[in-house]
Amino acid sequence: MDEARKTGRRWGPTRGASAELNDLAILLRGWLDVSGVRISGLRRRLTPEHFHDLEKVPSSSTISEWLSGVALRWDFVEAVIDVCSESAEIAVSRRDEARVIWNASEKSRRDRQKTSPRPEVVRPLSQDQLLSWLAKVPAVQPVEQASDVSPRSSVQLISDLVSEETVSGLVEGLLDNLHPRTWEILVKELRKQGKDSHAAQLMQDLGSRGDPHKIIPVVESLRTDGHFGDDRIVLNSIAKNRTARDLLTIIEAFRRDRQDLSAYVVTERIGVVRNTLSAVEIILDFKERKETETLAGILRGAGKWRDGDGLAELINRLRATGVGECADLILMAAGSERGASSFPSLVRALKDTCEPGDIVKLAHAIGSMRSRPRLKPLEDTLWKTNQAEVLRLIRIFGRNGT
Repeated sequence: MDEARKTGRRWGPTRGASAELNDLAILLRGWLDVSGVRISGLRRRLTPEHFHDLEKVPSSSTISEWLSGVALRWDFVEAVIDVCSESAEIAVSRRDEARVIWNASEKSRRDRQKTSPRPEVVRPLSQDQLLSWLAKVPAVQPVEQASDVSPRSSVQLISDLVSEETVSGLVEGLLDNLHPRTWEILVKELRKQGKDSHAAQLMQDLGSRGDPHKIIPVVESLRTDGHFGDDRIVLNSIAKNRTARDLLTIIEAFRRDRQDLSAYVVTERIGVVRNTLSAVEIILDFKERKETETLAGILRGAGKWRDGDGLAELINRLRATGVGECADLILMAAGSERGASSFPSLVRALKDTCEPGDIVKLAHAIGSMRSRPRLKPLEDTLWKTNQAEVLRLIRIFGRNGT
């Protein structure tokens, strides 16, 4: 891989959190070089549909960061493969190659978290002391107001005291007692000190247990000024752990604050990040409440983003629970909006575990609802993965327009 790092004179050094992420970034750069695609050209060819939770295509600077290995996302890897591959066969091969490296990077990340050495000396963290510090840290400190303790120095002091033994107490103290801007500064400081897992735990606990009304400005601060993706950690935690009542409160609060993208992301992720039992329970709860708009978003998100085996299991459980219409809506969303590269695994899972009619319903949704520019890559993928039967059904429904 050392030689590969020199590929393409316009590329700078890789800066990912692991060797595997750097290797994957180099692989993507190589495919872009072979295709003659620069960052500006790549951005022009990307669409919001390439990404799980983005309303618009990221900026060129963000794409450049990803291609250096920093905060690299799997959906971006698939997007580069989609842009650079001349055929579905090449795309499938490249996806398999990239997936091996991605899985290795995820394993490396988990191993680092497990083996991260604890500090030799653990200083005690007093929650009372913590809250007294927090009271001195305004969201924005007026210039004319003299103070011996700046927001950043207070945050540095808190960050210095964070360890595996003290992070739980820190979380309890912060959930309802910290200004949104200071959350963002604290998370940055923890990352600067190499305490990424502690930063992630703070944001996950904020999403799962923080005051539903106080979460809103924190998410906005993390989104606009924080490390890329930190707001998504909070949103995923909200989607995974909150009750239906809390979810409705938070989604409505996002909309009132004009954070429509955050409301959209939370809604779609509910059907993706929960296990099958939890997903079915929350779907039934929203159905009973007659919250049709939110329910539609949950089913749409599951159809678009849930992995093939997980989606097939969810469809079966919904039918067994007596809400087969929800399963049908998920299949419609999958057929009309799901990315082409993830279809082979979904088709296999449906054939192996679901009712025969589910494949027919999926094919009907693809043939009758999918736009032609997005249909051709899917047809190529199904043909190369020996799904001729499904392909014939799609074409029948497409011709009939029914």
